[in-house]
Amino acid sequence: MAALVVSLALLSGFQTHVLTRLAEEAPHVLVSPAGRADFSAEEGAATRLASLPGVVSVTPVVRGRGWITARGQAVPALLAGREGIDGIRLDAAQARQLSVLPGEDVSIVSSRTRLSPLGPVPVTVALPVIAVGATSTGRRQPEAVVPAETARRLFGLPEGGATGFELRLSDPEAAPDVAARAKETLGATATATTTWQEANRPLLLALRLERIAIFATVFLVVIVAGLNLAATSAVLAATRRGDAAVLTVLGASPGALSRVFLLVGLLLGAVGTLAGLLAGTLLAVVLDVTHAIPLPAELFALAHVPFKPSIRDLLAVGAFSLAWSFLSSLAPARMAARVDVTEALRAG
Repeated sequence: MAALVVSLALLSGFQTHVLTRLAEEAPHVLVSPAGRADFSAEEGAATRLASLPGVVSVTPVVRGRGWITARGQAVPALLAGREGIDGIRLDAAQARQLSVLPGEDVSIVSSRTRLSPLGPVPVTVALPVIAVGATSTGRRQPEAVVPAETARRLFGLPEGGATGFELRLSDPEAAPDVAARAKETLGATATATTTWQEANRPLLLALRLERIAIFATVFLVVIVAGLNLAATSAVLAATRRGDAAVLTVLGASPGALSRVFLLVGLLLGAVGTLAGLLAGTLLAVVLDVTHAIPLPAELFALAHVPFKPSIRDLLAVGAFSLAWSFLSSLAPARMAARVDVTEALRAG
């Protein structure tokens, strides 16, 4: 039981870390135009979205595809224009491919062209690299961040235009409700929304399946413990046949005898369950507080293995264990109720 609790606490710790990173780094709701390229500044979409209940911030973003070139190397990139940026922030993989460091200049080439005396030429912008970092949790591909005005110039958007708005909420779990209200506010047919749960559905499904698989696998320990309890109850019923016969002579019914042995089995199961839950929870808390199992932070973004005992998991484990204790005690209890009084007294 204690091993099961520690295993579930380990799984809960890692999953809590992943979900927390998702909620911190990914937009809770992404609002995009439907059937058109962008939102214009005249629509006032940002102000209308900011007035929705539960919305903490609204960030306009200008997204498009282009090429980043440096030192004769070129890589395709998803570009995101944001306010408050005075250069370009590259993903570590992009910087490695281009062999650039912060402070060096790169050129961004848009798929859009402009007319020149020599004919159509791609729109090109030079920007300094201001930072190199890892891809945010949940993103399927690296994203290079550039100034919003630069992105508008690269992709031909008017001043104040945006290809979408990223909403941050006070309660990330309320994302589906806020997404529905955003569509009502901006027009259901002209707006598309994506919540952080929808954007990361495969990952969230994998986390749920992982929990179910671990829960089912480790519960084999509980089943084995239940079989041991059944064997103990059967031995108890066999060694107490004489006492059961005496109680029958004194007027105890078979049902009463069955309930006595069933209660003994439940008490044994309850004591074992409580002891296992307490020992497992205490061990998980100690391992988490003392950082007993270190991890390479550069690989896992964690300095130690997290253990987070969950009340829901503890209740589920306790309920299953007690139910299995009850089922394991049924057969020995029925055996004790069917005692042959004459034979038991003669043997005693």
